[in-house]
Amino acid sequence: MTARSLAFRLFAAAAAWVIGVLFVAAVLLVSYYQHATENAFDARLHVYLKTLVADLASNEVGERTAPGALGEPRFELPLSGWYWQIQRLDKDKAGTNASKSLFESSLPNLESLGAEAAVGGVRQAYFAGPESRRLRGVERLIDLGEDGRFRITVAGPADEIDAEISQFTKALLFTFLLVGAGLVSATVLQVRFGLRPLKRMSATLAAMRAGRAEKLPPDLPDEIAPLARELDALVDSNREIVERARTHVGNLAHALKTPLSVVANEAAMAQDRAVAEKVLRQVATMRTQIDHHLRRARIAATVSVVGTVTEVGPIVDGLVRAMEKIYGARRLELTASVDGTLRFRGEGQDLEEMIGNLVDNACKWARARVAIAARIAGRGDGARLKITIDDDGPGLSAELRAQVGHRGQRLDESKPGTGLGLSIVADLVTLYGGRVDLEEAPGGGLRAVLDLPAVDG
Repeated sequence: MTARSLAFRLFAAAAAWVIGVLFVAAVLLVSYYQHATENAFDARLHVYLKTLVADLASNEVGERTAPGALGEPRFELPLSGWYWQIQRLDKDKAGTNASKSLFESSLPNLESLGAEAAVGGVRQAYFAGPESRRLRGVERLIDLGEDGRFRITVAGPADEIDAEISQFTKALLFTFLLVGAGLVSATVLQVRFGLRPLKRMSATLAAMRAGRAEKLPPDLPDEIAPLARELDALVDSNREIVERARTHVGNLAHALKTPLSVVANEAAMAQDRAVAEKVLRQVATMRTQIDHHLRRARIAATVSVVGTVTEVGPIVDGLVRAMEKIYGARRLELTASVDGTLRFRGEGQDLEEMIGNLVDNACKWARARVAIAARIAGRGDGARLKITIDDDGPGLSAELRAQVGHRGQRLDESKPGTGLGLSIVADLVTLYGGRVDLEEAPGGGLRAVLDLPAVDG
C-alpha cells in the first residue's frame, strides 16, 4: 500500500479522523475530570472551613481555643499536608491559632498571592506550604463585630488531586489506545472489504489481457458497475476496430497484388528476356516489400488487441518438422526443449514467423546441429518469454553481428535469400515490445535470443 494508492488515502483519512477525535475527546475529558476533582477537593475544604467558622462563632469572647475534631486525623500529624489556621486581625488582639500539623509553620495570605475573592468572600488557590509542598487552600475573612475579625485558612495536599488526575489520565489513555487500535483495525478491514471489487476488476482485466477471460464480472457494486460496462464496451470496440483494420489490410493486399500479377505475366511473355527478367525481379521485390509492410500493419493492429495468447510448444514442434523436411538432405539434427505450459502474448502466426526466420537462418549455416530452447523469466505482467536458437556453424564476429539487423544486409551471397529475414524478425519483435540479440553459441556457432512478452500461469 503506497502513498499514491486509494486504499492508503482512505486509511490515512479515516485514521487521522479517528486519532483527531480521540485526542480532542481525551483533552476534554481530562480537563473536565481535573475541574471535577478540584471542585470535589474544594468542597471538602469548604466543609472544614465552615466547621471552623461555626466553632469560632460559638465560643465566648476571650475563650477562643483550637476547634474540635474535624474528622480528619491528619490535622494532628506534624507536616501531614492538611492544615488549618485562624488569624485574628484586630490590632490590639492580633494572634494566630493553627492545627498541630503546621508544627510552628504558617500558611500564607491568599489575598497577597493574588487569589481573587469569589461569592461569599472565599478565596481559593494553589500555593507552596511547609517544606515547599504544593497545597490547595481556601480562605475566608470573618467579621464577628465586637468579637473581632478573623482570617480562616484551610489547606490540603495538591498531590492528592494530581494523583487522581494522573490515574484517570492513564486509564483514559489506555482505554482510548484500545479504542483507537480497534477503530483503525476496523478501518483497515473496511477499506480492504470496500476495495475488494476493484481488485477483482484488476485481476479480471489481467486475465482478459492473458486471454483467460472475455468480460468483467457482472456482480460488481453499483458504484463501479458503470465503469465495468464502459470497459467492456471499450474492449469490444477495440476488437471491432482491429477486425475492420484487418479487412482493409486484406483488401489492400488484393488490390496491390493483382496488378503485380498482371505485370509479372506480361513480363513473362515479353520477347526481350533481359528486360523481362529485370521486371520480374523488381516485381518479386515489390511483392516482398508489400508483404512485409502489410504484415507490419496487421501486427500493429494485432498487438493492440486484448487477450491474444499463443501456445509456444506446438509452434516450435511444427517448425522443427518443417525444417527437417526442407533440410532433410543435409541430415541436420534439430532438437527442441520447450515447456508445454509456455504461452506467448500475441498472434501465433507472428511467433511462427519470428522463430521460423531464425531457425531457417540457423539451418542454412549449421554444420550438423540446431538446438531450440524456450523458458519463462519473471512473474505476473512482467513475465518474459526467452527463446534461444543455437547452431554449430561458423558463427559471426561482434562487428558482423551488429550489421545483420540492417534491412537487406547479406553477409554471404553464397546462401539464398533476400536479406530481409532478420530485419523482419527485428521489426516484429519491436512491435511486440521485445528484442532479439545475436550472441556466440556455446558450441562456437551463432546464438539468437528472442525476448518476448509471455503469459504467466
